[in-house]
Amino acid sequence: MAYQYRLSQFSSQAYGPFGLAGPSVSSTDTSSNTNIENDTRAFTQGLGNNHGPSRSHAGLIGQPIPFVVGQFAGNTIRAELFEIQKANLGRKYARVDRRPLDPPPVVSLKLFEVTNEADSVTERELPNDEIQVLGLVCTVDLFPLPGTVPALPPTRNHSRLGPISRAEPMSPSRYVHHRRTSSGQISSSPPSPAPSRNPSQHSSTFVSTHSREPSFEEPASPSSNIVVHHVDGQPIVEGTQLTNALVGATFVQPTVVDWHGKKTLMFVFADLAVKTEGTFILRYRVFDIFSRAERHDHLVIQAECYGGPFRVYSTKEFPGLQASTELTKLISRYGVRINIRETERKRRKKGDITPDSGPATGKRKHISDDEDNDGEDG
Repeated sequence: MAYQYRLSQFSSQAYGPFGLAGPSVSSTDTSSNTNIENDTRAFTQGLGNNHGPSRSHAGLIGQPIPFVVGQFAGNTIRAELFEIQKANLGRKYARVDRRPLDPPPVVSLKLFEVTNEADSVTERELPNDEIQVLGLVCTVDLFPLPGTVPALPPTRNHSRLGPISRAEPMSPSRYVHHRRTSSGQISSSPPSPAPSRNPSQHSSTFVSTHSREPSFEEPASPSSNIVVHHVDGQPIVEGTQLTNALVGATFVQPTVVDWHGKKTLMFVFADLAVKTEGTFILRYRVFDIFSRAERHDHLVIQAECYGGPFRVYSTKEFPGLQASTELTKLISRYGVRINIRETERKRRKKGDITPDSGPATGKRKHISDDEDNDGEDG
């Protein structure tokens, strides 16, 4: 699958396995960090070929979920996901000139401990210093707005996160080696246990690239015509998903940022580009690869949200980039690899001229259609 290739490229870039930069790993950290990479690769490589929500657990997203394995074992947790910075525009991906969406999309995560006593239900927002960020992962899917994509490229009949869409079944509790037979069945070897909670571990580290895959259950195939969202009254249908048109880090770990006087869990998609022109929205989904919900032997998506629309331009139509937002500048101070611009960078049109360097000889230098003055910024 295309997403498997993208995931495999993370280790060759200046990013951790989930897309964020981090310090190099010492020899003493290799074992625990290898488990992170194994579990994440296992989760993504084990995904099946179905679009959209599974029908069996469709009510889990955004609901209180009791956990029996992982950092929340013995507690009921509800998650909320919000887009706090949307992309405004992007330039169509070109292999020789890759430009990420700008400003970088950012979502924040809130977790609530839910207590049910007698007839009263209470919620307590978990302070972020009580949350182990290691294992929390956010991923994105891409949807075009109706009528805005000139010609949809051929797509395979699968979603990169098909089996976990809305219902989200994936095995978190028992990571096992498996292989698919020609009939599509899974053969497995004995499981290995999930790691226990360890708040001292950092969220952004390089890891090695071993592979281990989970067993998983194929959900019932839902209709690709399910309406999953509306934008200005226009329905967004699961079957129109164009996630394969995304390039870059589509899985990211959170960064804890002091924002508005409060520590906030932020997922920053700083390296995300689109291969197709048009107007799009992103769907964000968050899960914990080390946790398992009660009565579910599979990973569950804890929360999702849909972002605001953004436009992807052709090279010739691209208008240029605005100065970086204050949030983008703030995030960059927390070690996230991200491009920062202090001023607006507008694209130079055909016919614009600039004086040649050196003595004034009357010669002029013309800027070609494909050139702009963004420099190395994305």
